[in-house]
Amino acid sequence: MDARRIARAEFKVIHRHRIGELTFRRVSELVYIGGSPKAVLAWMDMGGIRIPIYCDLEPTKLHQSKLRAYLRGPRRTYYYGGITTDPRYRDQPETFEAQYS
Repeated sequence: MDARRIARAEFKVIHRHRIGELTFRRVSELVYIGGSPKAVLAWMDMGGIRIPIYCDLEPTKLHQSKLRAYLRGPRRTYYYGGITTDPRYRDQPETFEAQYS
C-alpha cells in the first residue's frame, strides 16, 4: 500500500472551514484545476482510483502572508480570507447567524 500520509501537493492553504454550525481553521492542499484554485479536503477511493473532494476558492481572497519575508515562513503556504464549506455537508441547515444577518 502507498504511504498516503506523505504530502503530495506542493502548495498548502490555511482557511476557515465550516461544517454545519462548526467553524474551524484547517490546512488543506492547494491545487489549480482549469486555472482556478481549489482546496483538497479529502480523498475517496472509488474502485481503486483515488478521487479528490475539493471546494472552490475565490482567487481574490487567496494570498501569501505579508510577513513571510520577515518571519522566513514557508513560501508555498497561502491564506484564504473567506470561509469554505464541505460539499459533503451542503444539505445541512445554515447557522442561525447566517440566516438572519
